[in-house]
Amino acid sequence: MLIPLVAELYSPETGLGFDVLLYWPFDFAYVLLVGFVFLGSNQLLRESKSAVNAMVIGGAFWLGWFAVSFLAVGQLHLSLGYKL
Repeated sequence: MLIPLVAELYSPETGLGFDVLLYWPFDFAYVLLVGFVFLGSNQLLRESKSAVNAMVIGGAFWLGWFAVSFLAVGQLHLSLGYKL
């Protein structure tokens, strides 16, 4: 979550944090990368449990991360005085 926040805070252009979070280098690349990390790491940590349960828990963390990241970047964007 730190990468899009830093991009938004220190960039001279407006909305660069949203671009990093949603569109760089292709649509939803960063979000998909984080999703694969959450799903893969949760699968590795829960070897003895059911694979489906591990994927559901990893997916829930992924959705939670995305919601918090999107809100954090949006709040920072608004607090810096930019209009959405």
